[in-house]
Amino acid sequence: MAERRRPVGPRSRARPPRPSLREQVRALADAAAKKSPAAAPPEPSRKSRGPRTPPRPAAAAEPTFVDLATGVRPLPRAVPRLTPAPPPPGAAPPAPALPRARLWVEQSDGVVRARAEGVPARSVEELAAGRSVPRRQLDLHRKSAAEARQALGEAVFEARRAGVRCLLVVCGRGKHSSADGPVLPEVAVECLSEALADHVLAFATAPSKWGGRGALIVRLRPR
Repeated sequence: MAERRRPVGPRSRARPPRPSLREQVRALADAAAKKSPAAAPPEPSRKSRGPRTPPRPAAAAEPTFVDLATGVRPLPRAVPRLTPAPPPPGAAPPAPALPRARLWVEQSDGVVRARAEGVPARSVEELAAGRSVPRRQLDLHRKSAAEARQALGEAVFEARRAGVRCLLVVCGRGKHSSADGPVLPEVAVECLSEALADHVLAFATAPSKWGGRGALIVRLRPR
């Protein structure tokens, strides 16, 4: 039986070979890559990077009411002001503070006269005339100004404690003093009329028999 051959027409042309499974997957991947957004630019190399900024610290969470209330203590009650208790009925009022004593000092031609307020001038004249005999003596020779002040204060306190009313203070005439003149007589006058004024009634240049202008005779307040 003779073999029949089909006429070759446009529909009877040979079909192209079908792509393999691997080629199909690659084609799908390429299509997906074209549809996706543009890829990020490559990260610069370490050499081209600028200074690295430190990461920002995470913001602290705001404290809650429980956190704020932990450890909270109530404020103490206001302490009432203490007012001095009134004096009991019939009690004597407190004595006012006594004013500080003052001595009036007069100096003329190396002679000194000083007396407290209320002391008559004749008491100073009696001291200068030698009518009051000193019971103790303090020698300030060879002492510095600071040593003289300390020694004079101790001598006055001890004399009053012992009940001595008249004290002789030997200052010297300043023969060994510097060119500025004698210092100890000025120190003694200043100390007796100011720092020790509460303990002194009067003082004056001693009579010649007890040192003259190189000494002071002092009348102390009674104990």
